Amino acid sequence: MHTEPHNPLDLTVVSRHRTSEGLVSYLRCACGAWEVRTSALVATALPRRGSIKTID
Repeated sequence: MHTEPHNPLDLTVVSRHRTSEGLVSYLRCACGAWEVRTSALVATALPRRGSIKTID
């Protein structure tokens, strides 16, 4: 599992949705972590701990 931002080449887009806030993308890393991206925010959900880390 990563302790730094994930390498874009390790991420797979699972889904994308247009919302009133803009495009929201859900990506899964090869390590099992999830990232949720919007135009203003990237959030990471770790697979075992269940905590969420936000990167502005």
